[in-house]
Amino acid sequence: MTDYRSATRPPRRAPRTPPRARTDARGEAFTTADGRALFVRPIRPGDADALRRGFARLTPEQVRLRTFHRMSELTAASAERLTRVDPGTTTALVAVDADGEIRGEARLHADAVTNAAEFGVAVDPAFTGQGIGRRLMQRLLDDARRRGLDEIWGDVLAHNDTMLDFVKALGAERHPLADEPGVIRVSLRTSAAR
Repeated sequence: MTDYRSATRPPRRAPRTPPRARTDARGEAFTTADGRALFVRPIRPGDADALRRGFARLTPEQVRLRTFHRMSELTAASAERLTRVDPGTTTALVAVDADGEIRGEARLHADAVTNAAEFGVAVDPAFTGQGIGRRLMQRLLDDARRRGLDEIWGDVLAHNDTMLDFVKALGAERHPLADEPGVIRVSLRTSAAR
């Protein structure tokens, strides 16, 4: 039997899905909050010089907050080592501009024993507050889920309000470390992160 009622109804529209991110050889296209075009992709061995230049753009305070000590430069050997990761345990992502300059970097190191991963993130001071850190962290969380990890965690100096506020907005929990005064461990459950 024919259902004539359906013939008089307008056709149903398919549910709207968000547009897929454009990805090409440069990476996943990303526009910052102020309109600058970047690309998010895994770090490559050829990125060593750009990584050194990106490190040189960080303020001394950013370096100290990221590494917990002062460093005046990233050596060529260290940069080479940081660009060659073991994909079985490590994810390293960069946000690069059209010239290949690194404007943000994030990485995680997975630990199969704890089923968790340590993370770190840094953003070029000329690009902070533009959504780069959030985009990189979301990609790290996606990778942690793909790996079947329960959480990602990082140690943050207690006076690093910028980072503490950033991870709080992502849904992180805070835990002071009894054996390291002045350091707070932040953790994001992969199933609950926003």
